[in-house]
Amino acid sequence: MVKPKVAITIGDPAGIGPEIVYRATNSLKVQRVCSPVVVGDKNVISKYFNIYKNSNNIEFVFSSDYNKNIKIGKPSKISGLIACAAIRQAVKMCMLKQTKSMVSAPVSKESFKFAGLKHSGHTEFLAELTKTKNYCMMMICDNINSVMITRHLPISKISSILTKKDIVSTTKLSADFIKQILKKNPKIMMCALNPHAGDNGILGNDEKETIIPAIKHLKKENYNIVGLYPVDVAWQKFLQNKYDLIVAMYHDQIMLPLKILNPKKIVNVTVGLPFIRTSPGHGTAFDIAGKNIADFSSMEEAIVYAVK
Repeated sequence: MVKPKVAITIGDPAGIGPEIVYRATNSLKVQRVCSPVVVGDKNVISKYFNIYKNSNNIEFVFSSDYNKNIKIGKPSKISGLIACAAIRQAVKMCMLKQTKSMVSAPVSKESFKFAGLKHSGHTEFLAELTKTKNYCMMMICDNINSVMITRHLPISKISSILTKKDIVSTTKLSADFIKQILKKNPKIMMCALNPHAGDNGILGNDEKETIIPAIKHLKKENYNIVGLYPVDVAWQKFLQNKYDLIVAMYHDQIMLPLKILNPKKIVNVTVGLPFIRTSPGHGTAFDIAGKNIADFSSMEEAIVYAVK
């Protein structure tokens, strides 16, 4: 059987990206299911993989050749440029059908900024590169499927940015994605934004004015939604019952529970792109970069999920 090719980017070279890519692509779990194609800067890859002696059927594609010193553990312009070049190359390969899917190691928002990229992270950058208008960021952790309506925003801006349109489109996109996998109409748990779901307007009007109208709209389109619940109650009910998808309004409503439950299994999935893209559910971990102690479990999970 021919194993599918998966484009795997090295991420920010000053972080743990190259290390976890090296360890994950050489793991038996990954080698069994795909043919890894590691994409990144020639000098970074040569350092981590010793490519001329590699024997694990890993292919390499060089997206850049910056012969400059990188300060490990620190965001920088050069790190941002290297990470961006790898992403662009991997997207090109997926669009040309040279690889079946893309898995990206963690990047730094600071390095992106230093490199002149306007986007806050992978998701928005990938959407621009593929000209994708309707997309969302799902987080998968074992049998837990979750999605956040807003992504990387200051808490103070969430209420003013949250819209009925975004709740409806994100919920539909993620639910339809899960439906393809489960072969059934998924049972969806909808979270509130404010404590106590706004307490009938005392703690905020987002629920009454934005989220509940979105739920009513989705129910009319035959989406199987339960809620609205405060986020603490929603997670409790979600874990006690067999729900298929939990929808929350912002980043930490999803990431905090998942990182408590099983941080090693978290996979970030960008839904809506012309190809499957995943990444590990953690960041660059600059504080432990270069120490060869990074846990590559989440990267391994991301590759296996992309193949699946």
